[in-house]
Amino acid sequence: MQEVQGIYPLLGQAKKIVITTHQKPDGDAMGSSLALLHFFRSIGHDVKVISPTNWATFLNWMPGCSEVIDFDKKTDLAKQLVKEADILFCLDFNIMHRTKNMEHVLLGAGCIKVLIDHHQQPQEDAFDYGISNVEKSSTCEMVYDFIIQSPYAANLNLDMATCIYTGIMTDTGSFRFTSTTASVHRAVAHLKDLGLNHSIIHDNIYDNLSENRLHFIGNALLNRLEVLYEYNTALMVIPKRDLLKYEIKTGDTEGLVNYLLTIDGMKLGALLIDRDEERKWSFRSKGDFDVNIFARANFEGGGHKNAAGGRSNDGIEENVRKFKAVLEQYENQLQ
Repeated sequence: MQEVQGIYPLLGQAKKIVITTHQKPDGDAMGSSLALLHFFRSIGHDVKVISPTNWATFLNWMPGCSEVIDFDKKTDLAKQLVKEADILFCLDFNIMHRTKNMEHVLLGAGCIKVLIDHHQQPQEDAFDYGISNVEKSSTCEMVYDFIIQSPYAANLNLDMATCIYTGIMTDTGSFRFTSTTASVHRAVAHLKDLGLNHSIIHDNIYDNLSENRLHFIGNALLNRLEVLYEYNTALMVIPKRDLLKYEIKTGDTEGLVNYLLTIDGMKLGALLIDRDEERKWSFRSKGDFDVNIFARANFEGGGHKNAAGGRSNDGIEENVRKFKAVLEQYENQLQ
């Protein structure tokens, strides 16, 4: 995989560009994709964004989101666009299987493939150009760098800024995570200089809960939370019946795992959700406990040092038993 800056000379002539990201895209995935959509269009390229799956409705306000193609719903069209593409940009995922049903399509594409991502251990042999920087707060911060370091930095506009800020804000936990470096604040200051209204973005992302979602969160905190004080760990398990009862949609569980680390003394928070096809884990940690290593070793997952995910085909009860048994191996690290 060559350095991502090597792609700049190829942008001098009009290209067909496809941008994609991981399944169930979050604010960073959608923000980085749409920011590049606006950027590449500003320099004359034919650009399409394809999401492997649907996404949370609270992202629909973002400029350009209405044009995003859902691979699961428009599979033939998406396949044709990838086949015709000159350049494929892959954002906010480190390995192709995170694109779910798109994986074989992307791997089989004959075009130039570019990676921009901040997760550990990228599948480098799948890409021609790219950058994977785990020190960065978000893929949106990296897209900001990609734009301002390009020969077209002057094209950065308010639509791009809005999308970039969305991803930076969500992936830094509204700027409270340790990934919030000085460079993050400098980037945001630049976006503000362009006229960015950050409070509207915050309202669109966080202040739009349905009554059902609020009841769901209350029930989860009251009835699905278990605190394992001997391991400084909080565990929350969401059964499928809760998702059905409260009519939970894509994105409605986002941020739920973060509540677990608000309990005094907790070093590890683990959320298990019973999905149709598999059980999904979300892990968060404080300090030196590395949930990327924890998730990779035990739950077919990975991510960042303090934020990672996992999966399992086993039932929910078996997952809980395994989690509690595995914790014994990490007792010293969690004390």
